[in-house]
Amino acid sequence: MAVPVEDPNKEAFLERVRGALGRSTPIMVTPDHPTLKTTLPRHEEKVRTTKARTEARRPQNVARLETIATAAAWHVHRAADAEVAANIVAEIAATIHAKAIVRTAEDIFKRVDIDATLRKRGVSPTVLASGRARRKSDLKDIAFKADLGVSGVEYAIAETGSCALFQRKGNARITTLAPPVLALIVEESQVLETLDDFFAIVRFQFLTNRGRVPNYYNFISGPSRTADIEQTLTIGVHGPGEVHMILVANA
Repeated sequence: MAVPVEDPNKEAFLERVRGALGRSTPIMVTPDHPTLKTTLPRHEEKVRTTKARTEARRPQNVARLETIATAAAWHVHRAADAEVAANIVAEIAATIHAKAIVRTAEDIFKRVDIDATLRKRGVSPTVLASGRARRKSDLKDIAFKADLGVSGVEYAIAETGSCALFQRKGNARITTLAPPVLALIVEESQVLETLDDFFAIVRFQFLTNRGRVPNYYNFISGPSRTADIEQTLTIGVHGPGEVHMILVANA
């Protein structure tokens, strides 16, 4: 009888994945993953425990996010409050000599007023949203002429150093893809510990909203990288080559 042989390439691959995630040993306990067919109360319980654990471990999660994101070439900034966060965005704009700035139309900008802060420095950001004065087809041209894009996020995931963005009205994806420099504003309450936590929450939203969820989720894990051409790593071809994460402490 043939004896199965462990593929050494598989173990080497998994070792690299663990190293990228900051782990030194394999996961010995299978994570709790309720399937879509599991009863709704079971999903609700999963989300409830996830949020409770996330809140209890917020300082550790934020610190881990900062460490892993920095290793992935993010420029990570800590902001004690919304005013400091707005000033950080203005400093980034000044450093790159940004003359054209675009942002999304999210609620985060009601709390972090980058518009007023930037106007004091002589730059007025453009909100990338279609309306009476602007057609949706115009947004692309505006975005590709911008020097800096600024957006909020839905969640940030500590274990991967990633930010997750949802498609919705006022959140134009091109804001985070077209400008060469990107700044994402993350409130500490949005930081989750693992990808499993993220998908548990999304799964529950899917079930409770009768499938009415975003068409896609955009994960940003650092500056754009590609090695399509002769296996040579190039930064900034398919998206921003410089990315900033601004972590704002919640009151």
